[in-house]
Amino acid sequence: MAGRIGEETGKEVKSRMMRGVRPIGQGTLAIAVIVTLVIGVMGGTAAGYLLGQGRGPTGGTPDQTGEVTFRLTARQIPGFVGIGGSIDGVVNPDLQVTAGTQVTIIIVGGELNVHDLLVEDFGARTPLVHSAGEEASVTFVADHTSTGVYYCTVPGHRVTMEGRFLVTGGSGGNGGGPPIGPPADIDPFHVISRHPTNLPPPLTRSTPAAVDLFLEAREVTSWIEATKATFDYWTYNGTVPGPFFRVMVNDTVTVHFRNHEDNGQNHSVDFHAVNGPGGGAANAVAVPGGWGNFTFRALNPGLFVYHCATPHIPSHISAGMYGLILVEPEGGLPAVDREFYVMQGEIYTLWEAGSEGHQLFDTEALMNEEPTYVVFNGRWQALTGGYALEAQVNETVRIFFGVGGPNLISSFHVIGEIFDRVYLMGDVLSTPQQSVQTTLIPAGGAAIVEFTVQVAANYVLVDHSLTRAIDKGALGILSVTGTSVPGVYEDAP
Repeated sequence: MAGRIGEETGKEVKSRMMRGVRPIGQGTLAIAVIVTLVIGVMGGTAAGYLLGQGRGPTGGTPDQTGEVTFRLTARQIPGFVGIGGSIDGVVNPDLQVTAGTQVTIIIVGGELNVHDLLVEDFGARTPLVHSAGEEASVTFVADHTSTGVYYCTVPGHRVTMEGRFLVTGGSGGNGGGPPIGPPADIDPFHVISRHPTNLPPPLTRSTPAAVDLFLEAREVTSWIEATKATFDYWTYNGTVPGPFFRVMVNDTVTVHFRNHEDNGQNHSVDFHAVNGPGGGAANAVAVPGGWGNFTFRALNPGLFVYHCATPHIPSHISAGMYGLILVEPEGGLPAVDREFYVMQGEIYTLWEAGSEGHQLFDTEALMNEEPTYVVFNGRWQALTGGYALEAQVNETVRIFFGVGGPNLISSFHVIGEIFDRVYLMGDVLSTPQQSVQTTLIPAGGAAIVEFTVQVAANYVLVDHSLTRAIDKGALGILSVTGTSVPGVYEDAP
């Protein structure tokens, strides 16, 4: 049953958050290997470390003043690595002290990525580090017994960056747990969703050209369920999905990517339309306030996804960093009356859909591929009300549909309509499929559907894995007005 987020007790929250505390096993190792390969593509390295190392001794003996300092290198792969003493070289080492000790933990950035460290049971958290060699620290008194954990709070990083923080010889702790509370204090009318009509018109030129595309990573808090629950989104240009781009085959495209200076994370962009390292991400990694630019030639026509490729990649995508680019074939696509831009994504939160308050990102749900919300254009039932799709009877409708993911395949369906044409997998060169009821679009994939509306009615857009539509929010409306074509659909006497 849905309830207010603030009703969950600290003990229940801590229990839920602690479910992911485990040694690195086969599943996590596979993920770590994949991330390592991605980092390698982007120019990083995980050399010199072994994945899956066990925990070792701590060397956390207080000095004569009752103070102890731990130093750890912070890398997503393999995790926190001890510096000096008996924890030297140990991955995610146990940090053990006696109650009453003043503890200082220093993290040293080991890569071009964002990290911090939170000692959960004491609420002690370092500032963020953004690059190799940058240091951040936190000092606190371990004033009670604890068998808790420390970890990186950046979404997706905890899976490889977590260790135990052990305090002996004192009284019990306070239960810990993440902060909970009411929705963020934001404009109640702010909408994170990109309007489905917010896309450029078909190109009118017939020859390739030089084209500039501009993207800015923006971290914003907005409504995930209107006036009920908020969420911290990571976006391109402030909306989910990001801008719809339209270029022509053989265009020379320059991507100008900026990471806003107020952001807390590093970001990047990977265009599936690019033939080149990381889809351009090798050159597009940017720290807050930085730029990452690259140029590519649009060799292949089609509808392609773009998304953030900064580790932990699934976390950046699920937070909202995805969009579509159409590379038009020579001569363009056939003319239609209406074009719409719709993308499906998944949001993983600590509390269930329908809860009231500020939703926190849940790494465990992400790793288990159990999204709280499955959404069109960024939020619960976004494409309804003022964001509903609109058309007139006898008009032809084209929907550019993409799946940001990061995990689920969509079974896209419009209830009460049949797709006259489907450009499978975003393929605009092959003959489209015809007379299709439902089409599959994989995570990181796209399709174009076209149909003509003959009856005035409201048509429902869904992922036909229907619990996603009914219970998790992947639902929209196409409102068709006008005079229905006689004989197509009639009420029976």
